Amino acid sequence: MPSRTNTPSRLSRTAIVLATSLTLGASAYAQDIYPSKPVRLVVPYPPGAVTDSISRIVANELGKVIGQTVVVENRPGANTLVGTQSVRYAPADGYTLLYQSNTLVTNLHAVKQPGYALQDFKPVGMLSQSAFVFMVSSKHNFNSLNDFISYGKANPGKLNVSTIGPGSSASIITHRLGQAASINWTEIPYKGGAEATNAVMNGDTHAFAASQGAPLIHANLDKMRMAAITAEKRSEFLPNVPTFKELGYPSVTYESWSALFVRSETPAPIVAKLTSAMHEVMKSPTTLAQFKQLSVPPYDGSIEDMPVKLKKELEDFQADAKKQGLEPQ
Repeated sequence: MPSRTNTPSRLSRTAIVLATSLTLGASAYAQDIYPSKPVRLVVPYPPGAVTDSISRIVANELGKVIGQTVVVENRPGANTLVGTQSVRYAPADGYTLLYQSNTLVTNLHAVKQPGYALQDFKPVGMLSQSAFVFMVSSKHNFNSLNDFISYGKANPGKLNVSTIGPGSSASIITHRLGQAASINWTEIPYKGGAEATNAVMNGDTHAFAASQGAPLIHANLDKMRMAAITAEKRSEFLPNVPTFKELGYPSVTYESWSALFVRSETPAPIVAKLTSAMHEVMKSPTTLAQFKQLSVPPYDGSIEDMPVKLKKELEDFQADAKKQGLEPQ
């Protein structure tokens, strides 16, 4: 009589194979029908800033391409860590996207426990690439960069500068200027660019390095002046604003970018769908026209180059931090 000793084992193996096949089949089906529900775009910046405007333009156009609503969710706080960490721990299913900028990189050195690493995220769309505009307060009788620097030298320790926290792009730019011009100040952190800009306009702070965009161009120039721009050359949108390089401070050259990310563990077919959709979004005449209205140039590089770019930015920032004596907070 044949032995039946191994029958339960064979049945168990059969059950495991069947269950695995069903799971893989369900996963493949889910990827095939993606997206089957609204997609959430987490923006770790407050409403009202240029970052928020860019994210909403992209969300609207992306929704048209993928056939699902893309809902923008502003989650500011802790120099973008609140929103970024929320995506890091969300399901890696393509239904939670992250809007981020250079701050994704700088936080890795500026903060002791950022709660994520570069390899936790994968870019699916490059959005913008622009410079920062250094604004000075007219309420303090500043009309130029030289006025700001002269005041700082004549009044050591009396300058207050808006930033979005230690390690933010605004903080890096201002520290570079401080080193180059031999001045110092007190850094006042705000939740986002809109609040930081208002502080300059109200005279609560003396200056702020803000993202280039329409809110700057249409700002009330009775309350602040655009003293310099961090680009290599003058912006077509701000032709009358000199570069730091022109003014004798080439080390203050700095450009920002923005991009959409998903969790790195997101299935490859979903990443491919989103990347293809974002390519279409960023070639759309509607998107380009709205970016132009914001005075923000679209990103002109390749998404394939992004991992190398992020790694180099981290190395550059670590070098900056060492020069400036900045320690993770």
